[in-house]
Amino acid sequence: MSKEHLSKCQECGASIYPEHLDTGIARYEAGKLMCVHCVEEYEAAHDAVGGQVEADEPMELVEESEESAMGSRVHHFTEATIGAAHGVDEGKFKRPLDPSSAGATRCRVFHSKLNEGAIEYMTNAINEWVDGHDDIVVKFATSTIGIFEGKHSDPNLIMTLYY
Repeated sequence: MSKEHLSKCQECGASIYPEHLDTGIARYEAGKLMCVHCVEEYEAAHDAVGGQVEADEPMELVEESEESAMGSRVHHFTEATIGAAHGVDEGKFKRPLDPSSAGATRCRVFHSKLNEGAIEYMTNAINEWVDGHDDIVVKFATSTIGIFEGKHSDPNLIMTLYY
């Protein structure tokens, strides 16, 4: 391995290999690149004071140009980009609903966490949605359990209604 691919720990000067950074055993803590041993010491000191660690120096905000901000991995989502909070805009679909046919034209997905209150809420949401749309006849439904990714990865009941 060439020396240009190595980094140095800013605490002790030890070599840090790319695979250490990739796996997260070497990382930035308190604004410094640290090797696995210094990270362990930092975490031990952090745990010893109950999560309170004083930074050596205050963090500075760096202003980014508009071009570099566009390449950022963090994106802003709005109702316009992901759909309205209460569902999909039915007006944008070209195919008309046909309640008399045997086949489904569209689908609607509902989900809830796996606890009694959340499932009760989802049941009410489904019933209110069906009651509020006289032109809808549910033709088929499926359900499954799956993980919804978010702040916490929680198992959810996922109900798909075809209408």
